[in-house]
Amino acid sequence: MHPGPAGVRRGLLGATVLGVGRRGKYLIFHLNNGRGLVLHLGMSGQVRRFGVDPMHRHEHMRLEFSDGQTLSFVDARRFGRVCVITDGGPLPRCVRGMERLGPEPIEKGYSAAYLGGHLSGRKARVKSLLLDQRVACGVGNIYSDEALHRAGIRPDRQAGSLKPPEVSRLTVALGSVLKDGIRWCGTTMKDGGFVLVDGGVGSFQDRLRVYGREGERCRRRGCVGVVRRQKLGGRSTHFCPACQK
Repeated sequence: MHPGPAGVRRGLLGATVLGVGRRGKYLIFHLNNGRGLVLHLGMSGQVRRFGVDPMHRHEHMRLEFSDGQTLSFVDARRFGRVCVITDGGPLPRCVRGMERLGPEPIEKGYSAAYLGGHLSGRKARVKSLLLDQRVACGVGNIYSDEALHRAGIRPDRQAGSLKPPEVSRLTVALGSVLKDGIRWCGTTMKDGGFVLVDGGVGSFQDRLRVYGREGERCRRRGCVGVVRRQKLGGRSTHFCPACQK
């Protein structure tokens, strides 16, 4: 935590939450005392409501509200961060990454021109650039695979090789896959990870077209391909070699 458990407690004690925002994996609680509570979820962070239950073994912070409600930050792998910031002040080191985040594909300003400008002339694999939060904020391993499948683009293509129609398809696919993920309350895989505040699970995993489906039939209508998995930039990558070019 920053500026340490005692400092975080002083920054929150007696404050009222005015609203909650988000940038990528950063959750921002806006407070009435001119401060903000920032939670970075890392790889396994969860915001849960446990009530008066005993502390969860991976629970690192519990907020208690005046109406008796509670909210907890749980992080089994301990890559998450908790930070109190001051409105209008410089961001502390623990959340300085927020300054480098690009626009999210579900924002109105995200366009084929913007994405194409970041891909043009680049020799890096297109998936690797999609995982760069300066290029596609909020896009992770699962959603990049799904968006590339929807756009019919192989993840190991050089980014600069994409033609304008392909960039346009990818721009639309990035937005649509994120909106579908929100619509179906996220992706909860068999090994856990993402859950809802009440502990419930999402259902987008039941609608994935390639991710986690190695050796299974491609779900694109009319395609007879079989999903393949390979390592790309250290990440498991899933695609259909028949319909992704």
